[in-house]
Amino acid sequence: MKAFARTRIPRRAETGLAPVSETQRSMWFLEQAGRAGAYNIGLSVRIRGPLDHEALRRALLAVARRHETLRSVFVAEDGEVRVRVLPVEEFAGLLFPPDWDGSAEAPFRLDGGPLFRARLTCAAPGEHLLLLCFHHVVYDGGSAALFWDDLWQAYTGAGLPDLEIQYTDYAAWQQERLEGGVLARQTGWWTERLADAPILSTLPPDRPRPVRRTGEGRELRVRVPAATHDALVALARAETATVYMVVLAALQAMIGLASDRTDVLVGSPVSGRVRPELQPLIGCFVNTLVLRADLTGDPAFLDHLRRTRLGVLDAFDHQEVPFDRVVESANPLRLPGTSPLFQVLYAHQGASGEVVPPPAGLTAEPVDERTSTAKFDLLLTTWEEDGDLVLSLEYATELYDDKSADRFLRELLELLTTAVTAPGTRLGALGTAPWAAPAAAAAARPEPSLPEPDDTVWSPAEEFLRDVWARLLGRTDIGRRDDFFDLGGHSFMGIRMLNWVRLEYGVALPAGVLFEARTIERLAAAVERGLGGTEPAELVRLAPGEGAPLLLVHPVGGGITCYVPLARRLPMPVYGIEAVGLDSVEAMADAYLAAAAPLLEEGPLALGGWSMGGVVAFEMARRLQDRTGRTVPVVLIDSHVPDPGAEAPGEADLVQWFAQDWGSSAGGDLGEGITGRAELWRRAEERGLLDPARDGDAARRLLERFETNIGAVGRFRVPSGHRGPVRLLAAAGETWAAGDRGWGAVTSGGLTVTPVPGDHYGIMADPGLPGEVAGFLEGAVCHD
Repeated sequence: MKAFARTRIPRRAETGLAPVSETQRSMWFLEQAGRAGAYNIGLSVRIRGPLDHEALRRALLAVARRHETLRSVFVAEDGEVRVRVLPVEEFAGLLFPPDWDGSAEAPFRLDGGPLFRARLTCAAPGEHLLLLCFHHVVYDGGSAALFWDDLWQAYTGAGLPDLEIQYTDYAAWQQERLEGGVLARQTGWWTERLADAPILSTLPPDRPRPVRRTGEGRELRVRVPAATHDALVALARAETATVYMVVLAALQAMIGLASDRTDVLVGSPVSGRVRPELQPLIGCFVNTLVLRADLTGDPAFLDHLRRTRLGVLDAFDHQEVPFDRVVESANPLRLPGTSPLFQVLYAHQGASGEVVPPPAGLTAEPVDERTSTAKFDLLLTTWEEDGDLVLSLEYATELYDDKSADRFLRELLELLTTAVTAPGTRLGALGTAPWAAPAAAAAARPEPSLPEPDDTVWSPAEEFLRDVWARLLGRTDIGRRDDFFDLGGHSFMGIRMLNWVRLEYGVALPAGVLFEARTIERLAAAVERGLGGTEPAELVRLAPGEGAPLLLVHPVGGGITCYVPLARRLPMPVYGIEAVGLDSVEAMADAYLAAAAPLLEEGPLALGGWSMGGVVAFEMARRLQDRTGRTVPVVLIDSHVPDPGAEAPGEADLVQWFAQDWGSSAGGDLGEGITGRAELWRRAEERGLLDPARDGDAARRLLERFETNIGAVGRFRVPSGHRGPVRLLAAAGETWAAGDRGWGAVTSGGLTVTPVPGDHYGIMADPGLPGEVAGFLEGAVCHD
């Protein structure tokens, strides 16, 4: 392309820590701020034939030896992210992690590696399943064919020649090139192109947009009918366009019509391998372009396609500006929980054959696996497969029901068919009408900050942050409630700010705080919470559904993974709240009610929990009733009213109780007679629950959290007078306990007790539990 000079990319002279590319820095930040595992790329390949296991292992290492990026880890020092390339010998011990079960969603440690892992299992005689997972920071879609070609060459014993350059050489060259004027020239074009862009450009959601996304999603696929595919290809050829441009134009029209907007922005990835020396490199070169469409005047689809084609070509000519720099220069107004500039991404992958054919005697075919994550509101992907065009829709289940996703694909296919067979049709006649947006889900411009009094006293943390902002932003007109991004801040600048906070206060705030605490006032509050040792409680979405949601509070162990199987079998949306280190039930109830405020504002809600979680949920309901007069139903899963006469547990009891809770939750019985922590760690290691070198600190924190929660519930005395409906699901195997577990004395709104098979731990696995919970809530939630 004309934008790229033809000088060759040189090799880096220095050794040691290397620079990251702009895309890697952005990916690193997104990993810190979002859901761990959301940027994993998993591949499952079924190999048939006489596979040589050792030859395959050597081949995988040979590929990693040739491509240093696969052996990269990322370290943050003084607010900068740098790359360390692991020696081949060190990486060899990490490539097949024994604790990896093959899940593509298992998080990576960017600072420890490996960021490329493998697992080989024997499915049947002569049949193997090769599971691979890469973090996107070291691999992209354009790397697939390169990887498989190198792998099979190395498998046959052929040597892999050294590469002319490595990915880190590209990263260093990119940095110099952008600083040499390319960034300034191309950024100006993007700033003008995206001026006054809308805040949202997406389909109306079925539910309110959460402040913090969990990244949960699903995928649907359809094949484009052959006649439509043929007409699409013919139209593209006639207009000197591509299949990608035609589908993009149809998608833009679909979004505009469904949202009743004429200004539409869609994101789209480009490969980034624009120079010949980059073609043989595995790595993350992809960049994201923002493609804007003006649908004013209801143009014919053909006219819209022609404008789309020109817009794509212009964007390609300015693709060197990394997306984060585009966001920085455009500085759009942003909503929490929403990607800036666009919320719908479109990617065209060409042919689907990612796996290069293996050597003679072997066959290899990808295993079709659907995603369970969503990085954007909607991600449309197209590819050619067996002569057909496939449409794949990845959608955020936090925002859209399955039926809405199905409707979107169905209407898009109908619109595309009409558009390519009758391109003179105006957009408004393509068959899609505006989708109605639920009132609660309609996005609105954020309310402006309230003016602050002139005599406001700044706290020490606020004064420190004001000085930091002034240094980073180069300005002094900074108020306590000014938005960091509105003042010109961006994600990289934010990382430097958080590093200075860590150095000054010793508080390591997560990168995601930049999007939730965007003012000095809120950021200082986060720092002070960190100094106090606790973070604010947050809602975690465990499962989508319809109807009034159920909020489940953590048991004494502090986590909420125990609720996931139950949540997935319930018809309603289910949320959870994890422990954040509070040392009293009263404090937990207040903090968790604050976290639940968005759900309470939307309408009816039910509370519940297993064991200690039921106690906290009951107190939340009682406090809500006292403050607002509102009653909510409570589900108690084998929860007991704390015994006021019980003594605090000693060390031996505490450790034994924790061992029982930990073992039951992790599926491994640690046995009896554990009276000390050394014995606890030893047994946990023997049963595969603990790797002392990696998990010791985490296990100790779990025990500390357990001890804090045991103390909190032991000191708590349940007040009486709750008037809302309560259902106790009592473990039938706990014959020593009172039938109502003590709740009859503190409730007046109707307590029902239902025995459920199992003991205190087994009750959570009983297949009848979801039905009991759902049956109670179906009638009880109307009491709200």
